[in-house]
Amino acid sequence: MKKIILFASLAVALYSCKGDKKDMIARKWRAVSVANPSLDSLIADRQVFLDTFGRNTDAETNEKIYGFRNVDSLRQSLKAEWKDMKDMQHHAVENTWFDFKKDGVVIMNFSGQADSSKWSIDKDGSLILTEPKSKPNAVSIKMEIVSLSDTSLKLRYNDNGGTSTVTFRPDSK
Repeated sequence: MKKIILFASLAVALYSCKGDKKDMIARKWRAVSVANPSLDSLIADRQVFLDTFGRNTDAETNEKIYGFRNVDSLRQSLKAEWKDMKDMQHHAVENTWFDFKKDGVVIMNFSGQADSSKWSIDKDGSLILTEPKSKPNAVSIKMEIVSLSDTSLKLRYNDNGGTSTVTFRPDSK
């Protein structure tokens, strides 16, 4: 009898947590950061390359290896392009928000590109975004809810073979 009461209590607790997640997520959230270990590693490697590219060789060797002598100008140009790319990524994060409506619709904005979808929480507690079937190539996206509180939402998803984690804060705008 004690086991039945324990399992019944556990089932009620799990069910009520699921409802709490839906209630807690139903608001507008603004992205504040994105972490992707594979991309972060690539960025770190690229930065080391840019910092050391052509610095340990003379102009003659640079011409043999790279096809030109003035590596300093190319390094500065590549660093400027790299900075622009990182600035664009930062801008994209700052201008991404999700507005989860209680009726199961989410309006998403990615740097001015608005879209909408249906949202739900599955039995595993993951967030499911489902495009309307009327859209060509409609897909469903499953995101793990890493954490959810009044002040933070952290979602993890697979993207092009990598895993990204996005942190959101409630939007005050």
